[in-house]
Amino acid sequence: MSDSAASGKTDSKRDAKARERITRVVESWYLVDPLLFAAWTLHEVVAKPEIATLRVAHGRVEFNPAFVSSLKRDELGEVLRFEAMRILLGHPYARRQPKTELSYSASNLTVQECLRSKLPMPRPREVLGSETHDHQYFEYYYRQLAEREGDQPDPSEDSTPEPDQSDDSKPGEGTSHPEETLGDDSSDAGDSGNDAVAEQRDETGDESSVEEDDGSSAESNEPTPDSPSLEQAADSSVGNDLESYVDPSQTGAENADQWDADDLLHEEIKSAVADAAENGGWGTLPGHAQERLLATLRPPLDYRSILRQFRQSVLSVDRRLTRMRPSRRYGFAQMGSRYDFTTRLLFAVDVSGSMSHRDLQNGFSIINRFFQYGIRSIDVVWFDTQIRCEPLTFRSARRDVSITGRGGTDLGCVTEFIDEHRGYDGVVVFTDGDSPHPKRPANRQTRILWLFNTQAAFRKSASDLKSLGHVAFLKPSRVGSPVHAS
Repeated sequence: MSDSAASGKTDSKRDAKARERITRVVESWYLVDPLLFAAWTLHEVVAKPEIATLRVAHGRVEFNPAFVSSLKRDELGEVLRFEAMRILLGHPYARRQPKTELSYSASNLTVQECLRSKLPMPRPREVLGSETHDHQYFEYYYRQLAEREGDQPDPSEDSTPEPDQSDDSKPGEGTSHPEETLGDDSSDAGDSGNDAVAEQRDETGDESSVEEDDGSSAESNEPTPDSPSLEQAADSSVGNDLESYVDPSQTGAENADQWDADDLLHEEIKSAVADAAENGGWGTLPGHAQERLLATLRPPLDYRSILRQFRQSVLSVDRRLTRMRPSRRYGFAQMGSRYDFTTRLLFAVDVSGSMSHRDLQNGFSIINRFFQYGIRSIDVVWFDTQIRCEPLTFRSARRDVSITGRGGTDLGCVTEFIDEHRGYDGVVVFTDGDSPHPKRPANRQTRILWLFNTQAAFRKSASDLKSLGHVAFLKPSRVGSPVHAS
């Protein structure tokens, strides 16, 4: 056997052994820490020798097998628990700041303040020098660290808006959250019912890490022939040891570099937290960690803000000359220009039998919202297994609409329609998603928004349709005046 083949086989065995160690720890959470288990199982675990330690991003947990093999079993358990808490707080998916190393440092302080883990990870009071910095939120720690570096962050560069501070803010320090709205529903904006989170009572937050006694403890102290020893790991050029994982100056930039906004995954994580709160599935998480997670539960994804973003992404501009406005350069000697924002928008409503009468009312009410937001006209079709009408052009809000259909559901007829009618800037498909996965349309110019009638439908089908466009779901209580659909 050649040296390269032997080396490849050794690497494969090492990767498998490291993955097995991770799996053994995570499986031990199933009964004692169901919330941590749920957060971890939302991710794909991938061996990546190119990185130094272990990181989370884009729905993946990437690990260096040599780093995992270098840790004792209790150390590995603490590292995985730490990353699971980072996931639950949403740092990799909703909290990234401009400077990655500082983001990782702030995240570490926030997670350590929640867990008080046994890792050699400092608490905020030890880094910032005062107990007044205890129980704060991610953005607070980021600003404090930036100030200490003499680099006060520019609010305009902050990728996480100021209102999001309360996502894991100190209990009792909630702030109001202005919310983007469409039409005249501004009165609906506001926080979730979690602003009044109780004051923390458990300062010590004593936690117990339940280990599965499977006779593998010897493995953690004595390296096998197929895995590097602790000394070998410490000598590695990429620093595959616990110190490099804890030290942001060594791995912070690398571990936080892939963090990016992911609304879908973030909603799934918050759903797991909500389920734990409803069913008492906190496991061994200390009380202050539970309160911090409850503070992250903002209202579900708001379809109005998604529609607003979608509308902006499909706007086109009409330029026309007019004597009523002087030229900026030549005055009234030349004609000025007027720019009108226009768009060709199609709204496709699922009228299959699985859509209730109330669903149809809500769908057509959303169409009326677009007129409140400056859209001149909207073409409307409805469909079940096929498009059931020619496009109807709505130039104003309607109170009565007569529909036909009520059969099965085939979203493929909508994507085929998009290919046949390429003149649209954007298409909103209002559906329950109860259909076979449609083919990607050949027409890539027309943007698609899949708007689901319920959050349950969103959870079931959004992951399949996300690759074809934007996804959002509707909260019926926030829909405007219903339309009579018969």
